[in-house]
Amino acid sequence: MTYDKTLQKHIRCKKGDVAPYVLIPGDPGRAKRIAEKFDSYEKISENREYVVYTGTKDGEKLSVCSTGIGGPSASIAVEELAKVGAHTFIRVGSAGGRGEDIPVGSVVLVNSAVRGDGTSHEYLPEIYPAVANMDVTMALMNAAGNYLKDEKYYIGGSYTRDAYYMQNEELNNILLNTDVVVSEMECSTVFIVGSKRNLRVGAIVGTDSNIIKKKQLTLKQKDELYWKAETKTIDIAIDALVNMSKEEA
Repeated sequence: MTYDKTLQKHIRCKKGDVAPYVLIPGDPGRAKRIAEKFDSYEKISENREYVVYTGTKDGEKLSVCSTGIGGPSASIAVEELAKVGAHTFIRVGSAGGRGEDIPVGSVVLVNSAVRGDGTSHEYLPEIYPAVANMDVTMALMNAAGNYLKDEKYYIGGSYTRDAYYMQNEELNNILLNTDVVVSEMECSTVFIVGSKRNLRVGAIVGTDSNIIKKKQLTLKQKDELYWKAETKTIDIAIDALVNMSKEEA
């Protein structure tokens, strides 16, 4: 490996390796599935949970970087990607639905987050809101409308938390019937890092479960529904970044 002075410790990328517009899934496998939607791409690096691809789609340069699970690793990815030239990010993730009316396999645009994570509090105090960038959210809305046509999608907040297997029943009840429509593990972190570092960050997720629903599906049923939603979220996120890149060129 050539140790360029701009080489980043964790993502192992240097200046020129990464596009200004980046998709940030948690799952390295999803990162590859995103890159495979590009017209052309190459793997730039692979280290720990971070796999980075850069390519082109409709003539626009895009990158994708997996962030692993949770806020600490996601914050590292965004910080290091920004240091080598990225400024606009879309988290492409999975989430649990938090309303009886949100089916498994739904597409959700996340516009804000309840800060149940720990990492975001290292950046800004609890009083500061975790909100998605409006430019990115509008681009996602336009892309979702064009892609899904009359198919329903959701817009709302996420409850971002750190302990996957722990439930706060009191808070779950408080959040019912609010605009917090999903739960996941990265949105509030990446939104706050974006606010602190003057970066644009948005998010789109597919629901792979819903603990609120009275009737629970089998894992096989949930997986089948989620994979369909993942394809939609990937296509919408790519379209949103391509459109932003073209408009801002």
